[in-house]
This record gives sequence, structure tokens and C-alpha cells, in this order.
Amino acid sequence: MAIVPVLFTLGLLAIPRISGTVPPLLGTFSAAAVALWYFKAPADDLITAWNDNFWTLIKVLAIIGGGVLLSGVMDRTGAQRKLANWLSAGGPTIAAALLMAHGVVPFLETVTGFGVSVLIGLPLLLSLGFTPYRAALLTLLGLMIGPWGSMGPGTLVAAEVAGASLTDMGLVSGLMNLIPFVVSGVAVSIVAGNGLTDQKLSWGQRFAWAGVGAGSGLLLWALTMIANLLLGTPVAGAVSTLMMSVLWLLYIRRGRLTPGPGRSLIPYLILMIGTITGQLIYRAYDLGVLGEVLASPALWSTTGALVSLTFLPVDADSMRALPKASLHMWWNAAMPTALYILLGVIIAGGGLADVIAGSLVDLGPVYLFLLPFVAGLSGYITASGTGANAMFGATQVAAAQGLGVSPLWTMGMQNSAAGWAIIAGPARIELAYRMAEVYQRSTTPKPTLSRGALVKVLLPIVLLSLTLWGIVAVIFLPMTG
Repeated sequence: MAIVPVLFTLGLLAIPRISGTVPPLLGTFSAAAVALWYFKAPADDLITAWNDNFWTLIKVLAIIGGGVLLSGVMDRTGAQRKLANWLSAGGPTIAAALLMAHGVVPFLETVTGFGVSVLIGLPLLLSLGFTPYRAALLTLLGLMIGPWGSMGPGTLVAAEVAGASLTDMGLVSGLMNLIPFVVSGVAVSIVAGNGLTDQKLSWGQRFAWAGVGAGSGLLLWALTMIANLLLGTPVAGAVSTLMMSVLWLLYIRRGRLTPGPGRSLIPYLILMIGTITGQLIYRAYDLGVLGEVLASPALWSTTGALVSLTFLPVDADSMRALPKASLHMWWNAAMPTALYILLGVIIAGGGLADVIAGSLVDLGPVYLFLLPFVAGLSGYITASGTGANAMFGATQVAAAQGLGVSPLWTMGMQNSAAGWAIIAGPARIELAYRMAEVYQRSTTPKPTLSRGALVKVLLPIVLLSLTLWGIVAVIFLPMTG
């Protein structure tokens, strides 16, 4: 009964042409109904869960709104195309895909989070020449930086639940995140390679590029681990992905970063520098609501968009159409995301998450193999590493202690697996689909973009990764007790 709302939501997603807001909305109502009438949960528990997460929902809506506005401005001013030409210098190549998926997109995710990297990275991939289908896939595969997303609040929650230091949790999460780093690199190489229209790659070339993708993942992993150890967890992901961006850019542009994109880069610099500075101020000083506003990407993406209108060229018709188009895109992208977060809130607040996890804990040692699947389910439902760790973290630690396993290593796996499973979750897929469908044409090369087409690729990749984690858990975790 506890899993019924999740299955119900997934079933609704399979219905063709259904509005993106309907599955999470009805799924949330069903979760509340099951909690109240079957499990007899007090209504006050659901109200408390709503109150505790209300401002988080508002912040998510604002963050997506700023990202949509910035993306619209960059598109209408032509800055997106100029920046894409600088990043690629060769069209939709495998190297360009790895630059985006192991550099630009995860860097944006570490600085902003909440899907803003999708709103900005996907249009850049489209400008590079990738089809909407492949651009959506490559962007979602670039979200493998989960434990360091938004400067690591999810990892902080994991550390608190496990009773460990933030640095230790960052290092353990980093070790566990080797799987997403490598798997994403291989997948990006295959997805991008299959989309090359100007040449047919031999099987030898495909294997070679898959090896390059795996090597890119290994290098990103090593840089992240070193940065985590030397600079601390919050900035480790941003530092490592920025370095990967520079390295791939130097390869693509044959060692030269000039001539640059000029003023087209300024809006993104405002977003990145402003968000990082705001985050540092927020962590150093107790400024209350002002501190939260300064740390929010919503402020800086909106600032970047508005400032760029003062110096980037835009015609009058595009300017008039911008507000309505941005509002329409915001509604289609932000509302499903917020509703999926609300679904996770109700599942946790109504006690359904405890029932699901508790039932699995009763399996004893078998639970070690299922541990990453539980973590993946929490990320899949909540679309947030922070929410996932808050939902199932205490249960995972309790299970670990009962099985004689280290809470630190258990939560490291929870943190990493939950962050990776988000890429196949309905919230992120809906966001990517909504951003990309605008560019789908009857003449666009197949495969045709659809929610189902994205799930068919991403879900098996996540399930394979969770299986690998399960094997690691069975073999390794008992040694950590």
C-alpha cells in the first residue's frame, strides 16, 4: 500500500499526451489518501511536512523562473549561438558532448542546482547542433555530480544523519560516485557518437570513444576527490568540473581559448560568480532571509538576464514576446518539478517512506544489495539529493547499524545513488522534455523526442549502476562495520 502512490504516478506517466502536471498532482493526492485512510497518519503530520517545505517549493519555483528568463534572453539576443560556437568550434562532436556533460552542465549544477543546469545547458547543446532528443539525454547525463549539487546541502544532510564530518562524507560519497562518473562518460560517448550524421564510426572507433568517455569520468572523479580533500566538500564539484571544462575546451580548440565569446559570456559569469559569492556569504554570516536571497541562483540568473538586455542586441518583436514566452515555459517546467517535490514531501511526512524502507530492512543481509535501490527510489521520487537523504537517511543508518555496517559508508552510498537516480526521475525528464520539445520539427532526424524515449535510455543506465552499487555493497560494506 505504501508503494501504490509511486506506482500510480508512474502509470499516469505512461499515458500519451497527458499534461506534465497531472501525474505528480494526482500522485500527491493518492499519497495523502493512503497515509490518512490506510495508515491512519495524523493530518497534522502532513500539514507539518507541508509547512516545513513550503519555502523550499517557493525557492525552487523562483530558481526555475530565473533560469527560464536567462535562457530566453540568451536565445533571443543570439548570445547562445556565439557561446556555442566558442565552446564547440566543430559542431556536434563527441568531444563537445563530453565538454558539456563532464564540464559545463555539472559545473552549472554545482553552482545552481534545482534543474537550472538543464535550463541553461540544454539550449547550449542545441546550439552546438545536437538534436532535441540527444541534447536532452546529454544534459541529463551531465547531472551525475549529485553529491556536490548546489554546493553540497544534500551531502551536509547525509553527514549529519551519519554523525560524520562533512569532509569525510564528501570523500566517501566521492568514492561511491566513481560509478556515475565513468558510466556517464561511456553513455555520453555512445549517445553523441550515434548521432553523428557526417560520418559513420566503425566499431573500433566506437570502443575507442567509449574508452575516452570512461577516461574523462575517471579524470573528473580524481579531480573531485583531490578538490574535496584540499578545498572542502562544498566547492569540490565546482572546482573539478570547471577544470574539466577548461581541459576539454583546450582539446577542442587545439590549445587556444581565444578569440573568446566576448560579452555573450557575461550573463553566465554574473550567475556563477554571484551565486558562489552569495553561497559563501550565506555560510559565513547569519543574515536570515537576506542571506537566503543572496545565496539563491534565482537572484543572480534574473540579474544576469536583465543586465544583459542593456548591452546585448535584441529586436523589438523578440523583446515584446519574451515575458509571455518565459511565463509559459516557466509554468510548463516549474510546476511539475514542484509537484514531484511535494509528492516526496507527502510520502515522507505521511510515513509511507518509513514503511517502504522498514519492510526492506526486515530482509536482513539481503538488504545490503537493495540499499542502493532504496536510495535510488528516494532520489527518483524527490528529484532532490537533500530531500532524498532527509527521506530515507535515518532508515538507512538504522539498517546499517542493525547489520553491523558503517553509517558513514552507508550514507555515502545513499548520497551518491540518490543523486544519480534523479537523472531518470520524472521531474528532471519533464523539465528536459519541456525545454527541448520547442525545437522538435517534423524534419528533425530521429529518434523523435518524447518522455518515453528518454526513459528508455536513462532508466536502464540507472538500474545498471544501482546493480553495480548493490554488488559493491554486498562485498565491501560488511568490512566497514
